[in-house]
Amino acid sequence: MITGVQVSSLKPVLMTESQVREAFLRLRDMGCTAVQLQWIDRAVPVRAIADSLREAGLASVSVQDFYETIRADKEYYISLNRETGGKWICVSRIPERLKTLPGLDMYISELRAFQNELDAYGQTLCLHPVSADFEPIEGVNPVEYLLENMPELAVCLDLYHINKRGFSMPDWIRKYASRICMVHFKDEKDGSLVPAGQGDTDWRGVTEACIEAKIPYAFVEQEKWDRDPFLCLKEALDWLNSRL
Repeated sequence: MITGVQVSSLKPVLMTESQVREAFLRLRDMGCTAVQLQWIDRAVPVRAIADSLREAGLASVSVQDFYETIRADKEYYISLNRETGGKWICVSRIPERLKTLPGLDMYISELRAFQNELDAYGQTLCLHPVSADFEPIEGVNPVEYLLENMPELAVCLDLYHINKRGFSMPDWIRKYASRICMVHFKDEKDGSLVPAGQGDTDWRGVTEACIEAKIPYAFVEQEKWDRDPFLCLKEALDWLNSRL
């Protein structure tokens, strides 16, 4: 399993070309080799992002954003993923407009249509459920409904959101093992985000389940911090690597 960083963690310092270049070099210096791209300011050209990745020796495996955001500008995200060498386009959140049982069927239809578009570029769609997506609809778990009715859909499993809903992280990893292309490790303490491994999350059995499932990528993530974000990410990455 290759570990790395979800760069959404660095959003405030990804606003210009020079910031992106510096951030990627700092990730390299902390021992990071792989990233998932999200929330780099749109003012930064795709080519500059790709060049900065190459300079730092980082491999991007995916781009991610909210489904409705990607849907509104698919050309940009497809281009970003293509130019940076990513395989997966990762969409998160079930849109509010689709939070009914017929709406979930519509969502599946839209996701399938999007995958058909991505096929032409050799890219693959994956779903990143968030905590709100698990709220039952007419007694049905929406995430399970989507995954059961679209068995070809890959999964980016954010363990923070699984745990937040009170589900067993190892159980979910094992249940969808063959479909999980990456997992996110994020932690909190007393309601505030902290580096993975330093919070209240019970991580027992989680990395073991990831290894057993042969998940290819694991990314640490922390979108809010009260000290140097690069230090937070390094501590999280070191913690994750120590468990593998």
